[in-house]
Amino acid sequence: MTVPHPTVPPSPARSTPSALSKRFLGALGVLCALVGVFVTVGAAPAGAAPDRRAPLVVVGFSGVRWSDVSAEATPALASMTSGAVGTVAVRSVFTAACPADGWLALSAGRRATDFDGTSAQHASAACAPVPTPVVTADATGGPTSVQMQEYRRIADGDTFSAVPGTLGAALAAAGTRTLAVNQGAAIALADTAGTVPRYVPANTPDAVGGYVQDALESGTQVVVVDAGVVRDPADLPSQENAPAASRAEQVVAVDADLAAVQRAIAASTGADATTLLAVSLADAGKTAHLQFGAATGPQPGSGTYDGFLGSRSTRQTAIVQTTDLTPTVLALALGSDHGTAGLVGAPVTSTDAGTSAAAREEKVRDLDAAAQAVQPLVGPFFTVWGASQIVLYAVATIALRKAWGGQTGRRRVLAWLRALAVVFGAVCASTFLANTIPWWRAGDSTGSHLLAVTGAVGLYVAVITALALLGPWRRHPLGPLGFVGFVTAAVLAVDCATGSRLITSSLNGLQPVVAGRFYGLGNQQFALFATGSLLFTIAVADWLVRTGRRTPAVVFVAAAGLLATYVDGVLGSDFGGPPAILPAFGFLALVVAGVRITWRRVVVLLGATVLVLAAISFADWLRPTDDQTHLGRFVQTLIDGGAWQIVERKGAQNLRILYGNWLLSLVLAVAAVFIAFVLARPKVLGVSVLERAYAAFPVLKPGLACLLVLLVIGFAVNDSGAAIPAVGAMLAVPLLIACITRVPEELPAVEESPARV
Repeated sequence: MTVPHPTVPPSPARSTPSALSKRFLGALGVLCALVGVFVTVGAAPAGAAPDRRAPLVVVGFSGVRWSDVSAEATPALASMTSGAVGTVAVRSVFTAACPADGWLALSAGRRATDFDGTSAQHASAACAPVPTPVVTADATGGPTSVQMQEYRRIADGDTFSAVPGTLGAALAAAGTRTLAVNQGAAIALADTAGTVPRYVPANTPDAVGGYVQDALESGTQVVVVDAGVVRDPADLPSQENAPAASRAEQVVAVDADLAAVQRAIAASTGADATTLLAVSLADAGKTAHLQFGAATGPQPGSGTYDGFLGSRSTRQTAIVQTTDLTPTVLALALGSDHGTAGLVGAPVTSTDAGTSAAAREEKVRDLDAAAQAVQPLVGPFFTVWGASQIVLYAVATIALRKAWGGQTGRRRVLAWLRALAVVFGAVCASTFLANTIPWWRAGDSTGSHLLAVTGAVGLYVAVITALALLGPWRRHPLGPLGFVGFVTAAVLAVDCATGSRLITSSLNGLQPVVAGRFYGLGNQQFALFATGSLLFTIAVADWLVRTGRRTPAVVFVAAAGLLATYVDGVLGSDFGGPPAILPAFGFLALVVAGVRITWRRVVVLLGATVLVLAAISFADWLRPTDDQTHLGRFVQTLIDGGAWQIVERKGAQNLRILYGNWLLSLVLAVAAVFIAFVLARPKVLGVSVLERAYAAFPVLKPGLACLLVLLVIGFAVNDSGAAIPAVGAMLAVPLLIACITRVPEELPAVEESPARV
């Protein structure tokens, strides 16, 4: 029986039940919001909110190249094409990197080695096995890498400022849970004292997979696995014994460990939720190669690995360095670039997402094939090029002093000499343009590569020579000199602006296995670019002066100098180039303007050079880190206190080259004396036609003096700068010969309306 409640009329002074409910619910909502804010703000710092950052697994090994990979024999390695792929430049302190060198590079974030000796000793010495850590407790209780103090002692004797243990110390300081599986991983995750938080040895793929799965399921954030070593029995140093297993069998063993890791990731977190880096950290023998590299899962910043690997340290598609891996681990483990400021590398990311797996594999195979094909050709190329230039100089000296067949015969001989000299000058730009043709795909032997690259270079030499001798500029005596100089400078400038594709792995370019520089202008490229720019400027300025337009000539020289400085310093990321370019073009502008050169003006111009370079460097330093060149990074190095080490290393490299190569020192000394005589007293050498050329072309002599300033300063301020004068002369001297072959026919016309600088 239900008892009805009496109906009570509401009092005018009281609220209705619905109003009370609304007020109560509103107050309750405010209270809940306050509690939520308190929980969010107060409890999160205490660690109540779990870290959702994706775990990271690094599988490292050595000696594996993309040419070793196939879907049949190495399915795990081949399956990595589902993510981002690339090649790894593993160059360490010495030409070929040993397994321990790769792990030390990951540990230090810089080039480091376990070999305590000279380069000559290292060339024949066997790579030492990666040492097993000494376990001080149980199998997971904290081993100590007894070698770490020794590694640091060896690093202190190098000029790379490596501090082994940097990665492990940074992860430990951030409270990151880590696990090292096998010896190399222990080196990577050891702190500067040699202590590894967690280490396990695993002798079978099943053991490797089990440890990785357990670690991921227990919340470990960074797992590093040493998946083994591949040594090539056909390419070992003389003191190293060949392994029992063949190269192919060793690669299969690495693939088995990687497959076990992939299964562990899939069973614990899922492939899309864990970042997997599979990288070859060292070479398989005494020959340096670009090594295997691939990644899947989340990448630094946002998104997932897809397409090609890359980093801002190389700025090359599908090429990264071992020194890039340390900042990559820190970026993935700590969630940002925090802690990577003092490292030379940059986080590895990916580009060109959506590229087909076939196209990815073709790209990475091509990169190592080109690097290997060009290596044995560089030395012979320079030998033949240098020797043939000496022959050219001898032929030119005889042809310019003799008159076979009367006036008609002399003109014919000089015409042939002019064409031959332009051919020599056109070789420089053609060595880069040849890389537009994939000549390295022509067979597998050095002979077939030599024929292919010679054909590619010859094709472009023919085109450039024809344009130089048949274009409208042929009517001007300095026309071919200016045209070939312009083409050489323009090819390098455009290539710098578009990613340095032609410079890489070219006869006159950057070699990725050397890992000295991957983009912009190195010493040889700077010498050719700056020399070509100056020769073009001399030709145009001379034409303007001879036609009575001195002011436009001065403006053109100044503008050309500033443009060359921008291309070399900013696009070319060359710190040692602008200090040579600015004075050379500055002196030329003063001379063309008719200003007398005095010591005071020299000091002022050099001071202005320093100020301009400082301004450009500071402006570059203000740009985002990803966009900075060597100029901006040098400013940061100066702030960090490491500038003197760079200066010391550059000076030491130049001294080693000069002291260690007496022939080069002799050639440079003779060349310097020769150029001085040619500029000051051309009749002393019996080449009177050169003096007549100076009279015919008023900007030529001061222009060559400025070229000498350019090459001498470039030699002095660059590491390994001894190559700069030689390479610059190989472009300038043939074009100068082409110029003076016109003197006999041009001088009478010039004498009618002489112009002097």
